[in-house]
Amino acid sequence: MKNLWRELRRRHVFRIAGVYAAVGMVFLEVIANVLPMFEAPLWIGKTLMLLILLFFPVALVIAWAFEITPDGIVRDDRAPDQAAVLPPALPDYLIIAALAIVIGLTFADLSTQPIVEEREAIDAEVSIGVLPFVDFSEDSSNQHIGNGIAESVLNALAATDGLRVASRTSSFSAKNSNLDVSEIGGRLNVTEILEGSIRLQSNKLRVSAQLTDVKSGYQRWSKTYERQFDDIFSIEEDIARSLVLALRGPLELGEDSIVQSWTDNVDAYELNLRAKYYFDSPSQENFVKATQLFREATALDPNYWTAHGYLAFCLGYASIYSSYSDQAVTTAISTELALANDPDNVPALLIKGFMADAVDIAEPFYQRALSIDRDQDLALYTYHNDYLWPQSRHLEGRALIKLALKEDPDSVLLLQPLAMLESRDGNYDEALRLISKVGDQNGGNFLVSSVLADVFNRQGDATRLKQIAEESISKIGRQNGFMLHYLIRSEWMSGNNQRAFKLIEEMKNARDVGEHMSATVIGLNLAALGYTDEAVGWLVQANREKDFWLRWHLREALEEYPELARSQVLRNISVQLGLDDESIAKRRARYIDGAIDRPGFGF
Repeated sequence: MKNLWRELRRRHVFRIAGVYAAVGMVFLEVIANVLPMFEAPLWIGKTLMLLILLFFPVALVIAWAFEITPDGIVRDDRAPDQAAVLPPALPDYLIIAALAIVIGLTFADLSTQPIVEEREAIDAEVSIGVLPFVDFSEDSSNQHIGNGIAESVLNALAATDGLRVASRTSSFSAKNSNLDVSEIGGRLNVTEILEGSIRLQSNKLRVSAQLTDVKSGYQRWSKTYERQFDDIFSIEEDIARSLVLALRGPLELGEDSIVQSWTDNVDAYELNLRAKYYFDSPSQENFVKATQLFREATALDPNYWTAHGYLAFCLGYASIYSSYSDQAVTTAISTELALANDPDNVPALLIKGFMADAVDIAEPFYQRALSIDRDQDLALYTYHNDYLWPQSRHLEGRALIKLALKEDPDSVLLLQPLAMLESRDGNYDEALRLISKVGDQNGGNFLVSSVLADVFNRQGDATRLKQIAEESISKIGRQNGFMLHYLIRSEWMSGNNQRAFKLIEEMKNARDVGEHMSATVIGLNLAALGYTDEAVGWLVQANREKDFWLRWHLREALEEYPELARSQVLRNISVQLGLDDESIAKRRARYIDGAIDRPGFGF
C-alpha cells in the first residue's frame, strides 16, 4: 500500500485529478448557466456531464501511464532516471482534502437546492401534439394513411418517459380548426407540434414531417422520405426515433423498435388503417365499411390481433341493430383470438363486457379496458352506454365523461353520452348544443339521431320527433326498430293510435319473415298503448333474445309504466340482469368505497 501511495504521488495522479476536477466543475457551471439561455434540451447538458464523468478515470490512467519530460510526453517506464524523484508532499495532501470538500459540498448542494427538481419539472413539461399528416395525393383518397402514420408515431411518443403527448382525438380535431401552429399549441397545451403530409402514387410514398417549437415558431427538425409504400413501417420508426432524439436525447433510445405495427403485412396494415378511418367517423354506412375492411385485414394476416379486436367490436356492437344470436358466434371467435394473443386489446375487452349476460359479468372486462391507456374514448363510451346508463348511475357517468372531455373536448364518443345525460336531466338546449358539434343533424349519423330523438321525445315534441325518426330511417334503414321506436311514439303522442298500431304490426310481420325487429320496441309501445299483458310477453321474449334495448330501457320503463313494474316476471328479469335497486346500490357502494378501481380518470 505504501508503494502504491508513493507511485501515485510520483506519477502526479493526485494533481491531475485535482486539475481535472477543477476544470470539470467550471465547465459544469458554464453548462448549467449557458444552455438554458439557448433553451437547449436537457439531454445535451446530461450528455456533457456524463462525458466529463466518464473521462475522469481515463485522465487518471493517462496520468499513471505517461509523464511530461523535457523530451516530451513519454511512457513512464521510459523515465527510470526520474523514478526516485517525488514531488513535495504538501500539495498532494491539499489536493486530496480539496477534492473531498468539493465532493461533499456538491452532494450537500444537490440535497438542499431545488435546481435538479426544477430542471426535472421543466423536462417533464416537454410536450407534443401530433397532427394527422395531410393527404396530398392526386385523388385525395389516402388520408387514412396520413392518420395511421401520425397515430403510430403518437403512440410511440406516448410510451416514452418524460414526454407528455396530447390525445389523439384532440390533436386530430385541432388539425381541422384552421388555426396556426402557435394557436394549436395553446389549445393542446403543448410546447411542440409535429405535422406533415403524405403523397402516394402507385407504390411510391412521399412523407414529409416537421417538428415546430410552438413558442418561437421555428422548426426544430424536419425530414422528407421518398420510398416504396412497403417501407412505411421503417418511415414511422425513423420519425418516432428522430423526435425522441430531438426532445429527449440519445440516452432514451435503445436498440428495440419503438413503434408497434402489430403486423408485418403491409397490405393488411393498409386495410386496417382504412377500416379505422371509417370506424373513427361513426355513421351506419361507415360502420358497415369498417367491419368489412377489418375482415379483409384479418384474412390477409390471421395473426393481426389489433384488427381482430376491432372486428370483434364491430360484430358485437352490430347486435344492437340486428340479432344477438346471428352475431354471437363470429364475435366470440374474433374476441377470444384477440385476447388470447393480446390481453390488453381494448376493443376486444369492451365487446366481451358488452356481450355478457349480466352487469356483474361485464364489470371486470370494462374495468380492465379502462385501465389501459389506449382507445379511452371508445372504452368510456361503451362503459357508460352499456354499463352505467342501464343502472341509472348517471352522476358517475357525468363525472367521468366531463373529466375525460377536458383531455378530448371534441370527442364524438364523449359528447354523445354527455348530451344524452343532459337530455335526461331536462337540459335540452345544452343537449342540442353538445350534439351540434358532432356532425350530420339530418338522420345520417345514428349517434346524433339518438340524442335528437331523445330530446324531442322527452320534450313531447311529436312533430320534430317524427321528422328525425323518418329522416334517420330513410338514410340508415329500419335496422331492428331503433328509430321505429321513436316513430311509433310520435304517432301515439299525436293521438294517432291507429297509425301506431299499424307500425307495430309491420314490425311483427317483419319478424315473421325473418327480419330482425326488436322485441323490446314492440313491448314498450304496447305498454304505452295500455296493452300490458302483451307488452310483458314481448319484453320476456326480448330477454330470451338478449336484445340490447331491453337493458337500455328496462329500468326507465318500469318507472314510466307502473303496470309493468307490478309484473313479477319483469322484476325477476331485472334481478337476473343485475338492474334491480339492491344490486345497483351494492355496486355503487363498492365504487364509492374504492373496492372497484376508478378507471383512469382520477376517481
